[in-house]
Amino acid sequence: MNDRMERNDGFGMAVVVEGGIAVLAVLLAWLFQVTLREQFAAWGRPLALAVGRGIVATIPMLCVFGTLVHAKNAELRQLREHVEWMVGEMFPRKSAAEFALVALLAGVGEELLFRGVLQAKLIGWTTPLAGLWLASLLFGLAHALSRLYFAFAVAVGLFLGWITFQYGDLVAPMVAHALYDFVALMYLSRARRRPVSPETSPVSESTDDREVR
Repeated sequence: MNDRMERNDGFGMAVVVEGGIAVLAVLLAWLFQVTLREQFAAWGRPLALAVGRGIVATIPMLCVFGTLVHAKNAELRQLREHVEWMVGEMFPRKSAAEFALVALLAGVGEELLFRGVLQAKLIGWTTPLAGLWLASLLFGLAHALSRLYFAFAVAVGLFLGWITFQYGDLVAPMVAHALYDFVALMYLSRARRRPVSPETSPVSESTDDREVR
């Protein structure tokens, strides 16, 4: 009973964390005097253009994701299995509505924080290139489940950061981030083929033991 309640609380925790990131971004924007409103270029242009740009930006991200999840590399396979287990524990109902809400909150909150506030401020303190890299490294550290995932997150941060800087717009990276997260969550929730416990999760198993089985 307690295990079931803890798993169901995973969704609520994800909502609180991702929503809290958005609140943190707004507070930091006020503290550092960063005007977020000016970074929504779509308010002065057709919204469909920014949304369309975000949808197109999702395509290369999903291509890389597909390459990673189907890779035969042992470290990548272990990471994939661990993330599948985490998604299964946090979202036992595999609800598309839950995935959509968390993905939307992540897209809005994380882009406000890392691109809207941190990248904008770091660029102001340094240079566009340095600010882009520093914000992307922070984004990678926030998603550092492993060395490979850290590198992937940094690359995603650079890509989304470039879009933000190039077009002066947070709408496109928000759409790309949210859409990517939604598709990834949907895929990973359905890719899990066998139940595992924290004690026997893929991270705690050796590659040799898995291959013997």
